[in-house]
Amino acid sequence: MATTRYRLGVDVGGTFTDLVIINEQTGKIDITKVLSTPRNPATGVEKGIRKIVEKIGIQTNSISYFAHGTTVATNAVLEHKGAKTALITTKGFRDVLEIGRQRRPSLYRFDVDRAKPLVPRNLRKEVTERILFDGIIHEPLDEGEVRKIVKELKEEGVESIAVSLLFSYCNPTHERKIKEIITEVFPEVYISLSSEILPEYREYERTSTTVLNAYVMPVMDRYLGDLTDRMRRLGVSADLLVMQSTGGTMTSEVARKMSVHTLLSGPAAGVIGATYIADLVGYKNLITVDMGGTSCDVSLVDKGEPKRTTDGKIGGYPLKIPIIDINTIGAGGGSIAWIDPGGALRVGPESAGADPGPACYGLGGEKPTVTDANAVLGYINPRYFLGGEMSLDVKASEKVISKHIAEKLGLDITEAANGIVEVANANMVRAIRVVSVERGYDPRDFVMVPFGGAGPLHASKLAEELNIPRILVPSAPGVLSAMGLLTADVRHDYVQTYHVKTCDAEPESIAELFASLEERGIETLVEEGFPVEKSIVMRYLDMRYLGQSYEITVPMTGGFTHDSLKEAEQTFHREHERIYGHSAPDEPTELVNLRVVVLGRNEKFKLPELPAAQDPVEKAMKEVRRAFFSEEGGYVECPVYDRGRLQPGHEFYGPAVVEQMESTLVINPDQRVWVDHYGNIHIEVGV
Repeated sequence: MATTRYRLGVDVGGTFTDLVIINEQTGKIDITKVLSTPRNPATGVEKGIRKIVEKIGIQTNSISYFAHGTTVATNAVLEHKGAKTALITTKGFRDVLEIGRQRRPSLYRFDVDRAKPLVPRNLRKEVTERILFDGIIHEPLDEGEVRKIVKELKEEGVESIAVSLLFSYCNPTHERKIKEIITEVFPEVYISLSSEILPEYREYERTSTTVLNAYVMPVMDRYLGDLTDRMRRLGVSADLLVMQSTGGTMTSEVARKMSVHTLLSGPAAGVIGATYIADLVGYKNLITVDMGGTSCDVSLVDKGEPKRTTDGKIGGYPLKIPIIDINTIGAGGGSIAWIDPGGALRVGPESAGADPGPACYGLGGEKPTVTDANAVLGYINPRYFLGGEMSLDVKASEKVISKHIAEKLGLDITEAANGIVEVANANMVRAIRVVSVERGYDPRDFVMVPFGGAGPLHASKLAEELNIPRILVPSAPGVLSAMGLLTADVRHDYVQTYHVKTCDAEPESIAELFASLEERGIETLVEEGFPVEKSIVMRYLDMRYLGQSYEITVPMTGGFTHDSLKEAEQTFHREHERIYGHSAPDEPTELVNLRVVVLGRNEKFKLPELPAAQDPVEKAMKEVRRAFFSEEGGYVECPVYDRGRLQPGHEFYGPAVVEQMESTLVINPDQRVWVDHYGNIHIEVGV
């Protein structure tokens, strides 16, 4: 008899670590949550795995697939707790990290400082060498000087070295030689070359991205090494896959070297999970809202494909790698409400996190949070938090809201709590407009997919505010990021600068460069155990009008011919029109970069379809509870439904609350609710 195999997804958030495990034979899903352990997230992961295998009664050696989303690299950057890092660069470019693009972070504020460089000036070293824009060596590398510098860095106790030389994307010879010398003189140090991390023009962004990789690589290497050891001791033999910022996974071995690609690991998994669930029911255009304990991450999916960008930032540092276009703000359940010097109510970005957490957790939190406000307004059942595993102290919430907000603003507790929720909602509405309206998309053409522990609490209000007509709430919204880990493909992205007028581009040269990038990707997939026949290659061009500063990425389809280049050019004009509201088809264009995406297809699991409801929807009602709805003028008695009892075909109207183990859904008055055959909830907003 064949052993039943299971797939496990683990997503570490700021407050909770979420786990989803799926039976490969039946498609049955089991979930659990444990409090995150910020000092060492691997402890929380191990605790969660022990809990979930005990819950469903299986052995750890039956886990055949293990994917992980992590905030370790993100937190290292945001908290400035990465490795002691040095930079070796071309003579004259020591201060590129400091000068940047000379832009003010905020045009009209005089008190805003730039993010402090991750490499202090005394650890930024210059070497004598010069490669020209066309790859020709103008001045040879002074190898003796490099040896001297490396010895100095060794004496300084540097953990990691970034190497970013001018025009190394055209000719990496000097960077590779420096790596040889570092390996010989200082073999224990971590090394990041810009020609390997980002062989793309724009020296500031390339240097910043390479430094970010060097800064987080030792942290990720230690974390993934520790986690792998723990998994082996637990008996989990499956290879560890790590979610990338692109929405694809990579092996832990690759992640330990290319750690910069994990900087938006967790949020990306949520977008992939939302895309998968929505595709099952025929929705292709989505706005995803992932509201957890610490932050809210919003993104847009267009025609079934998450929007990606190469102009990201983290902690104020440019991140010039492909990432899912996610706008993150400090608006989570643990976000703290406060009064600014002008007397205005603010929410976030500071969060109470998992420790001490909101006041209602009873773990020592003394500041009012969004979760405290939701508890006071009657949305969260204090006896059923985490399915009853944790009880909430609503009196503690009332106390801190009264002390810090209500008394200072002359409001009663209900008004103060509602104000906290409304301010948090306003922050999220602005964030959603950034990824939709400001990108040329109309929110009315999209379906909202809320998830995370707190997303469904706020979705109805957000959709009304933005005129989004429909909401899709997945069957397990509180752990959708962990589920997304189980649907993601293994993915590797490659880029090579190729700067030329489109009319002068040589198809043969483009074909040769694409072939080189594709070969690297296929080799990596084969090393990871994916057969060549299961790989998929996609090609893209970065294009712009002649003289523009920034590019638009368009697909390169068909063969390598002048006709295919013209087709890409027409696509560019259309995209420019959509994004900016105008285009100039008669103006010349130019190519800037060639991009290749190589995918190793992950065999998608199939969610089981549920039988139609046999009982009336009233059977799913567990109680009637007072909850606050401003549309009704205050607190009203509204039905509370048990999500586990709602079945396909059930239908009802708001106001209502739907409870489940890992999340709570609030439905506003007059909104129509129905359940599909996968157990997802659809809300017709009626805007």
